[in-house]
Amino acid sequence: MSRTELAINTDFKDESTQLECLKDDLAKIAGAGFTHIHWCHEWDGDYIYSPYEMDQIREWMEIYGLKSKGLHATKGSARDINVREKHYRKDYTSDWEYNRRAGVDLIKNRVDLAAALGAGEIVLHLYVPHRTIRQQPEAKENFYTCVYRSMDELMPYCMHKGVKICLENLFDMPGEDMLEAWDLLFARYPAEFLGLCYDTGHANMIWQDRSPDVLRAYSSRLFAVHMHDNDGKGDLHQIPGEGSICWEPVTKLLARSAYQGPLLLELSYYGEDPEQFLEQAYASGCHLDSLYRAEKQRMSRSACHPYV
Repeated sequence: MSRTELAINTDFKDESTQLECLKDDLAKIAGAGFTHIHWCHEWDGDYIYSPYEMDQIREWMEIYGLKSKGLHATKGSARDINVREKHYRKDYTSDWEYNRRAGVDLIKNRVDLAAALGAGEIVLHLYVPHRTIRQQPEAKENFYTCVYRSMDELMPYCMHKGVKICLENLFDMPGEDMLEAWDLLFARYPAEFLGLCYDTGHANMIWQDRSPDVLRAYSSRLFAVHMHDNDGKGDLHQIPGEGSICWEPVTKLLARSAYQGPLLLELSYYGEDPEQFLEQAYASGCHLDSLYRAEKQRMSRSACHPYV
């Protein structure tokens, strides 16, 4: 009997730079039953992966029988995401041209890593500097001009590599600014290049009961998912079922979207028994997968027998 296909983030425990720890975490992930990984190490900052590191990760995945379900790219070095002032390294939204191009190269590096690992998408944060735009409305056009320029350069590269960019819904910026950004970008770029990563925990913090409506509105662009739970207040990255999210509507809407499995858990663990944690996470993921597959099957039956 085959295992239920499920993915989990590689940094569920930490982001150790010790290679033995990285390899051991992959072994634990596979040992718990997971079939796919979502590479999340260096999801923030300006780290550049060497081609040799890409080969090493791929070799480890082959050893443990793991496949890739996307990876988390990075926006560049740390900065105040709410404002647009000063300049920080490798920022694809920057209005300093060389810095913007460096940010594009950073994203291309993650596209290369995704292609090397056999992933079809990368997840990317886009922070709209909403405080600056509220105070200086003219800054909005300049910001999006820079974003468009970067996306224009990334699109042929991504499409050649067969890797989509998926913009993630975030919790540390106003929801209306995020939706406006999606509308502008999705109107400009095709689904073959640009889509959405739906983060269930972030949605629960920003939209709460409205979350399914947002998911439904953008279902045709939904190519990636981060599934985790919380109390609606903090970004806790709990195992689904430990927080306040109602999961049946989420799985039904995922089944009706453009998303192609496996489902992906993005979790955080701070205890001392990672194997037990991963086993609990896998069991929870299997439950979500059963809901997701049941809706897929129900839709298939309805399509074959529309009057039943």
